[in-house]
Amino acid sequence: MLSSPHPAVSPSPKFRFSQPVVLASASLAAGLAFYATSAYLRRAQRLDDAMPPRTFTGKIGFQSLTLESSEQVSHNVKRLRFSLPSKEAVSGLTLNSALLTLSTPGGSWLPVLRPYSPISDLNAKGHVDLLVKRYPDGKQSTHLHSLKPGDSLSFRGPMTHYNWSPNAFSQIALIAGGAGITPCFQLINGILKNPEDKTRMTLVFANQTPEDVLLKPELDELERTYPGRLRTVYTVSK
Repeated sequence: MLSSPHPAVSPSPKFRFSQPVVLASASLAAGLAFYATSAYLRRAQRLDDAMPPRTFTGKIGFQSLTLESSEQVSHNVKRLRFSLPSKEAVSGLTLNSALLTLSTPGGSWLPVLRPYSPISDLNAKGHVDLLVKRYPDGKQSTHLHSLKPGDSLSFRGPMTHYNWSPNAFSQIALIAGGAGITPCFQLINGILKNPEDKTRMTLVFANQTPEDVLLKPELDELERTYPGRLRTVYTVSK
């Protein structure tokens, strides 16, 4: 009997079981990925649930807020406090940002839009504060000064002026005049209350008269609380 020149060879166990092993490995990897993703999403949800609700998230559309209080701080400036949707809610603003206001003042055919930089702490719960100067021909500022507690105003935001990065500079200088102190104050307050940010600041604040200087008690308090971090220079023209 002649033997075959190509004897039959039994398949190697490595090749015989390669497909099931690959499938099992792929299934295990998919299972681990699914578990890891689910765990991450559950953790992210827990963190999100633990954070206070943000009122302004940049979505399209305006939100109506109710005026809680109105304080006359000078002959033509008012501090207006608006209530957020809940006492636990925060504004959702980022450092160095503003809110866009919308109204239709009496006698106006078209809506009026004006941005304002809030002066309240970004993490303040339940309210947001604006410092508004009334100008003789200012439609929006005149309307805001006419508001009484219980009245409402439409807002949208946040509108970011400049994306601030902590410790991007060792020292910065800020120059403000009159009601233009609001964006500078928001930035100063946010930097000083961030324990990770060591930036030192010098503020030059110009006004017409000493009586026109806004937020001086707040600025003085920040200088006392954070010695060596903030220096304010006041100038007046009269």
